Amino acid sequence: MAELLHTVRLTIRNQTLDAEPFLVVGLIAGIRRVLIVTAEAEKSFGWNVEGIELLILAGLILVMATAVYVWRRSSRPGDYFPLQEARRSPSPTSSPTPVRGS
Repeated sequence: MAELLHTVRLTIRNQTLDAEPFLVVGLIAGIRRVLIVTAEAEKSFGWNVEGIELLILAGLILVMATAVYVWRRSSRPGDYFPLQEARRSPSPTSSPTPVRGS
């Protein structure tokens, strides 16, 4: 809850929206609901109401998880491929030393 209030405060101050905290809270709520539905339908599961609700929740969780991944990757691309970034830029300390020979 504090994370959401902090995000709302930053949104109002900076006039930009960071959707990641809202997506994470949605993911947590979706997973929580899946656990509740499966616990309630453990003995008498039927594809009528519980099954459809679980399918919708699974799709929603998949969409939100994909959105979090895309959001993080688009906002901080260097965080996900640090080894590739290191390979692209040569190290300033590693300079080729001439080999002395006869």
